[in-house]
Amino acid sequence: MPSERIQQLPMPSRVGYDAVFEGSYLEDIPSQISAWKCQRILLVASKSLATTTDKICQLAATLSPLVVNTKHGVGSHSPYADVIDIGHRIFENDIDCIVCIGSSSYSDACKIARFMHSTLPPRFTAEDMENLIDQTRGAALGNLNPPKLKLIVVPTSLSASEWNAVSSCTNSQGKKQHYGDWNIDLWLSSGVRAVDHCVEIMCHAQAWEKGYEEVPVFAERGLRAMLKGLKEYKEGKGNGDEKELLKGISDCQKGARWAMSGLIIYRIPLGPSHAIGHQLGSVAGVMHGVTSCICLAPVLRYTKPKSENAQAKVLEIANDVLGWNETEAADAIARFVLMLGLPTRLSEVGVTSDEQVELIAEKTMTDVWGGSGPQLEQHEILKILNTVR
Repeated sequence: MPSERIQQLPMPSRVGYDAVFEGSYLEDIPSQISAWKCQRILLVASKSLATTTDKICQLAATLSPLVVNTKHGVGSHSPYADVIDIGHRIFENDIDCIVCIGSSSYSDACKIARFMHSTLPPRFTAEDMENLIDQTRGAALGNLNPPKLKLIVVPTSLSASEWNAVSSCTNSQGKKQHYGDWNIDLWLSSGVRAVDHCVEIMCHAQAWEKGYEEVPVFAERGLRAMLKGLKEYKEGKGNGDEKELLKGISDCQKGARWAMSGLIIYRIPLGPSHAIGHQLGSVAGVMHGVTSCICLAPVLRYTKPKSENAQAKVLEIANDVLGWNETEAADAIARFVLMLGLPTRLSEVGVTSDEQVELIAEKTMTDVWGGSGPQLEQHEILKILNTVR
């Protein structure tokens, strides 16, 4: 399959920043590093890929002697400790390029570490990072210097962090703060995260206002590609059909890009599923993507009166792509998650106590997508969570 190189997103700020589909990591990464004339590389790689395959060793050997430091493993939801570790390695080894291979926890940690390198002193601490945060919104707003390092991201999930200039990591209190393992479960669950991006952008009222006509188009393209691609991937993997599997992977990667376009280009806010999911992840350690598997359908059910027309469009797309005859968008999403074999209830991921649920709802109100004029109130978040106990 020939490689395809395109601009990351169709917007002025992404001119000169490319994405490569169907590429060879042993050819395209060294080629780009050579074009940049980088000399000191930090390789941050999935621990599972490094220990169960020879992919990371092959890349390190291909890039040798430019790789001057290697880190295998980043904790789920990008703990501050990993961001600090990567940042210190950048300073100590005079790094000029990071090559990141892993899920969104890896890419988020690397992206934030680049900001810390350009903004904070060499031995920066968690306190230094926290001082950059507007605590009412859970985000660093307008106080980060542009990164100085080059970054290459090879995603192993569909959370689509690689498209977004805003990333998140988790502090020692379990609060996810926002800064400017290759397996079927991760691929599928992170794909549901991309579905969540499409649906929540499509269901936001601003997406349908004058001047935003491209937003629903982007979201529909992304949703169609994700539903189709995840189904192909699941079936290709199960049937041993490599052609269908690879087609599913390609469709999903392109769909994940479209899924982020409304947010990144037009700044359409995401919704309660993301806000709740961020804190479900940080409070209970639920992995990226699985949070969307649990949160999206009940959020759609609760918010249908506010987004009935958009949800009708989501339903139309799902029924068309999947050949179904569901009558509610929430039911279609829940059925799709079950078809992928993924969890849909809090009890399935170990969230069983009232204390946990109440803490998730409380923290949601200070999430960047949930706070500062929240789309839902705390008691409404609790109602949603209680429907999927």
